[in-house]
This record gives sequence, C-alpha cells and structure tokens, in this order.
Amino acid sequence: MASTYTGNGGLELIGVGEQAGTWGTTTNTNLSIIDRVTNGVTTISVSGDANLTTTDGTLSPGHHKVLLLTGTPGAGFTLTITPNTQQKFFFVKNSTGQTATFSQGSGGNATVANGASAVISADGGGGSAICTNIGTDVLSDASPQLGGNLDVNGKNINFGDTATAGSDDTLQFGASQDLKIYHDSNHSYIVDSGTGNLKIAGSQVDILGGADGGETMATFTDEGAVTLFHDNSAKIATSASGVSVTGTMTASSGITVGSAEVSEAELEILDGATLSTTELNYVDGVTSAIQTQLDAKAKGFLTPDTITSSTTLTATQSNYQRVDCSSGNVTVTIAVGTGLSIGDYVVIDKIDTGSNTLTVAYPANSQGISLGNSCDLAVAFYNGTHFSFTETIKS
Repeated sequence: MASTYTGNGGLELIGVGEQAGTWGTTTNTNLSIIDRVTNGVTTISVSGDANLTTTDGTLSPGHHKVLLLTGTPGAGFTLTITPNTQQKFFFVKNSTGQTATFSQGSGGNATVANGASAVISADGGGGSAICTNIGTDVLSDASPQLGGNLDVNGKNINFGDTATAGSDDTLQFGASQDLKIYHDSNHSYIVDSGTGNLKIAGSQVDILGGADGGETMATFTDEGAVTLFHDNSAKIATSASGVSVTGTMTASSGITVGSAEVSEAELEILDGATLSTTELNYVDGVTSAIQTQLDAKAKGFLTPDTITSSTTLTATQSNYQRVDCSSGNVTVTIAVGTGLSIGDYVVIDKIDTGSNTLTVAYPANSQGISLGNSCDLAVAFYNGTHFSFTETIKS
C-alpha cells in the first residue's frame, strides 16, 4: 500500500508493508516538518511576487511557522500560498519596505504593511480560498478594539501636539466625540462642543497654579464655601450669609444691590466714612422711625436755580435758595410741601446789593410772618406743622 500525506503539513503516512529498511529516514523527515510547523523560523528574501509552497513529505518554506520577510522589492508584492487546499497559520514580520499581500484563492487576500507584524490565516478553500489577517498589531489595525480593561503596566499613554483637534493626538469622549482633551504647540484644552454642561464633581474641587500645583487659585467645597485666591492668599469667600472680602474692594463704576445702584461718586463720598454694622443695617431697608430720620438727614438740601422774579417756593426738603433782585422787587412765598421732615429748613439769600427789595412771605394760615423789604437773609425751620421764623439779617 503506497504512502499518503496529511492534509495541511504534508507529513508522509507510510503504507502497510512499505519502505522496509527506510522507515528511519521518512520518520526523521516527518519530525523535522513537525519542528518547522510548531517552531520553525525562516527568512525569505523577497524580490517580487513568489509562491509560498508546502511540498508533501519534503522540507519546504511553507512548513515554517514564522516568516521574516526581507529584501528590496521595487513595489508591493504577493506571496501565494500553495497548494490552495492546505490550511495554514503564519506569524509574519514584514521588513521589505513594501506592502506584502498573502493570497491562496479568490475569496480574499490579507495585507501586511511595511514594518508591521501580523498573524495570517489561510482556510485552504481551494480556488475560492480566503486569507485573513488576524494579527494584533495596533499600528496596522485601522479599528482596534479592547476585549477588556487596558492595563498600562506602569507605563504612560503619550499624545503629541495636535495640528487640528480631533484629527490627531486628541483624547475624545462621547458618541459624537463631544468632549476633547488635547494640546497644541502653545496651550492645553478641555473642550465640550456638545449639548449639556461640562460638569466637574468632587467633595472639594481645587484649581491649582503653576506646573507643580504649588499654589491654590480657587477651591469649591461641597455644601460649603467657594474661595478665590490671589497669590495663594484667600480674598473672596462665599458663606451661608453672603460673601466675605479680605482686603480692599474697588469698583470702577457703581455697585447694584437689589434694585438700588450706588454710583461711583456716591461710593467716593462713603470712602472714609465710619459706619457701624447697626448703622448700615438701618440703611439696608429698615422701615422704622429711626430709618425715616436717617433718610431725612441723608437727603441733604436742594440748591435750585437762582430766583429773579416773584414766585412761590413749595419746600419738600431743606432748601438753600438764592434770590437776585437786580431786575426788580421780588417776593418769595414759602409753602409747606409733601415730604418735609421735622428739622428741615429754608434759607432765602438776597445775593444782590441794589436798591430793589426782597420780601419773604408765608401763606395766611398761621405758618409764619411777612418780612420787610429790607430783608437780606431769612432762615426758617419746619416744626412738623409749619415753618418757624428764626432770624433775619438786615442790610
């Protein structure tokens, strides 16, 4: 009975009664083939397209497990696995400078880029045989995937400077790559371009300054204070009752509190004033008699335009009223207006020195007296019901 051969390795199976006296030679050849199939490494110098053949019962290149491809082919090349009925499994390292293509039939080919390693499988399907690259080389795999967690084994994952965020050297998150972390040649970025908010969570979130994180710029404490620092020194801190400022607070224009705005000029007036917490609390919306008195005193006094003809002056707060009689005699009638507070006053000042007269009169309701035409200065105070004349200085 003649010898037969295994379907994939080409090992010779000696027939019954065959090869008397030569069994040792055939067996040694078979063992050498097994050694190549399991551990064999061969270097193939490539100059162009070639066959990768396995010959039954004979040591041949197709028996080797590991193929080291070298040489200087001028272009990409194809290694055809023959025969096309044998199932094969090769570890390949391509160092030829060109792309290597493995083929066995019309079902599909497998490629190995220059400098890459791969595991090539041939299914032995005859004329429609398929070659597949089942390697784990990340560089040559256009869509590598993890089957479990990635353990960096004490090493780093390094990213270079990106020329265009999202095109290279960018760490991306989200189905639409909405969150990107990257560095260009000048700056570092964390960019959220999707819907929703960029949220940073922690029992305390610290923003540190310097490459070594040696200074604190801001802290955000869960259910606690938000603190802003200048040169590692706390300056602004929130609390349950409001905001605390350490140092001087400077405003370039005004400050709005509720619906009230304090202008820069008003702030400058307050600059240097000594007010206690109690006094400030009275100013802050307290509706009491003390508040009313404080408001009245805070109103100051009016200095309307100079009067040059007879008129009625209805006082709603303290007034200093200048009167010019150079164009004729002038009578100023003082009446009580809405908004007067006890202690408000009216000063009537005749500023000219001519012969025309100034008369200060009060309505005929027991509010005051009429003054003569030689009046030079008149002062009156509001006592809660009417004005009380206090003094005149006659020229």
